[in-house]
Order: sequence, then C-alpha cells, then structure tokens
Amino acid sequence: MKLYKQAKKYGAKILAAGSGLMLSGLAMAQSTEGPFDPFFDAISLDGITAKVIAAGVIIVGIALAFKGPDVAKRVIRKV
Repeated sequence: MKLYKQAKKYGAKILAAGSGLMLSGLAMAQSTEGPFDPFFDAISLDGITAKVIAAGVIIVGIALAFKGPDVAKRVIRKV
C-alpha cells in the first residue's frame, strides 16, 4: 500500500511536468515531416480501403449465415 501511495504522489508530479513537455513536443512534431510520410503519400489507399471494407462485409455475412439457424431455433423455442 505504501508503494501505491508513493506512486500516486510522485506520479501526479511527473505527469504534470511531462504533459507540458509533451505539448511542446507535439507542436514541434507537427512542423516536421517524418521519414515515412513520402511513402504514405505515394500510395493511394482508395482501392485498398474499398477491398478491406468489402472483405469485412463478406466475413460478417458469412458469420451471420452460420449463426442464422441457431438464432431461428431460439426464437422458435420461445414462441
């Protein structure tokens, strides 16, 4: 319990000091370009996004098709 109280006491101080540093770091991070930004800019994600969404719809549809008979049995039992 003593360790928890110490962590709570000093953690709040560290968090307060760290938040100011983080905000200043975020301001600097927005002005610089990362090493991977040119790669991401070169790739068009429009087609990939559509394919991922279509795959998700297909997977959910298959899962619902397998669960459909079980759900129907439960409904029939309750009626």
